[in-house]
Amino acid sequence: MDDRAAMLRAATCIILTGALVRLGLAALLDPGVDEAYAMAVATQWQLSWFDHPPMAFWWVKAMRELARPFWGDDVPVVILRLPFVLAFTATSVVMFDLTHHRWGPRAGLWMLLALSLAPFFLVSAGSWMVPDGPLFLFLALTARLLDRILFSACEPARRRRLWYAAGLTLGLAGLSKYHAVLFALGAAAFLLATHHRSQLRHSAPWLAVAIAAVTVSPVLVWNAQHHWVSLLFQSSRGLGSGGPDWAGFARAMLGQLAYLGPWTLIASIAALFWSLRTRDSRTGPAAFLAAIGLPAIVVFTAVPLWGGSALPHWQMPGWLFLLPMLGHALAATSSRRHKRVRLARAFAVTALAGLAFAIVAVTLIRVVPPSSALIARLGLGGFLQESITWRGLADGLSERGLLPATSHSSVPQDRPLVVAFRWIDASRLAEVLGPRATVIVFDSDPRGFAFLADSAAWLGRDVLFVGRPGSFAGGLELAQPYVGRIDRQAPIPITIGSETLFQVEVAFGRSLISPFPLPYPRR
Repeated sequence: MDDRAAMLRAATCIILTGALVRLGLAALLDPGVDEAYAMAVATQWQLSWFDHPPMAFWWVKAMRELARPFWGDDVPVVILRLPFVLAFTATSVVMFDLTHHRWGPRAGLWMLLALSLAPFFLVSAGSWMVPDGPLFLFLALTARLLDRILFSACEPARRRRLWYAAGLTLGLAGLSKYHAVLFALGAAAFLLATHHRSQLRHSAPWLAVAIAAVTVSPVLVWNAQHHWVSLLFQSSRGLGSGGPDWAGFARAMLGQLAYLGPWTLIASIAALFWSLRTRDSRTGPAAFLAAIGLPAIVVFTAVPLWGGSALPHWQMPGWLFLLPMLGHALAATSSRRHKRVRLARAFAVTALAGLAFAIVAVTLIRVVPPSSALIARLGLGGFLQESITWRGLADGLSERGLLPATSHSSVPQDRPLVVAFRWIDASRLAEVLGPRATVIVFDSDPRGFAFLADSAAWLGRDVLFVGRPGSFAGGLELAQPYVGRIDRQAPIPITIGSETLFQVEVAFGRSLISPFPLPYPRR
């Protein structure tokens, strides 16, 4: 009993420490590109968005509205990130509860340790304004509910309520990211392939499916209104052409190693085989976790083999459900002081040291910015350009009279129009300019910016072109037919501390004479 209480206290300590670390990182780090994009496009309530279902964008919009009375239009990033920090803290609690309920508190403790030391779960899923945070929370809740339905004794009435709750949480996961489809397919395959198919004789699972469909319906309605553009965009990324992309496959493998840590990935695979070593285990909780976890891992790792593109974080929802088996395997051998457990502890200490070093390095970069010479020597230029806010741009544009210092209208069409030539640049522009201007993209790939504003509303007015040197000249050439004249302006430095990181190019477009054609159909 004392050992159990000690395990629970240790788990509580890990969860709270992880939450505090993620909250500190949320206050310390500049928004990443994807976060800047979320801040840029989540300026109005919508049923869904071009890139993803709406949940993460709803959270950003809701926090902005709740915080507006205190901070006005300039809500601190840490406040916008707060729901995501809290969501992953809740995810940690749910995953510990699932593992603890099934295999004991020691297994839950090992699972928590692996979850907390994985860089992706600590930083990106744990605190950033991206869809992974809400996705993991609602998938974890769904898995916990299904685990109780399938492997615990329940009264019929209670089992029905659990099914209905699982339908709701699965639908909320579908409102977070399209990955929920693979989770649902894995769960369905497990039910159909095992004796648990007897559950399908009752109405509750089918009503749960209906609840999930109704919950996720805003995504379907928005896509139907926009010619299914979001579903077509996401599915096209994995179709591929030409043949195997071995470099992409290598990036997928190495990326997963980096995001999880080599120990977590390799040990989780070993634990998977260990957990499924007996025939009886192939219809039990371990097999269920494998069924809901492996589809995302296998599909997105294999996508480059037929020429498609995949990012390493796409597999992470699958790895989340292999971690309980890792905790189970380590707990089962830890009492014997097994050599593998000592090795796992060594890897855990190494991972903790590596994470601590990375956090200290990031803190130093933010508090004591490196010099230009050091940036060049360490090759940090590209990394910093992609990962820091464009400080100095808004004030530079205001000082030259190119943009007002404050917003004059809450109506996007009444604000000055700023044009970028890449959606990534537009995200950074919208992040720093806020309501001072409306930002759109003149490009064949404007992402969600295509649905926020139409350049036709600015016909006859001047526009401001802003972008990074690499794409700016080509962008101006593309924009030339749509304005009467283009006047180049002096570039504006983007700084880190007192050092100039790079120069942003600026040009003034005199009189927009024709709207830029949108590549996606509008409503």
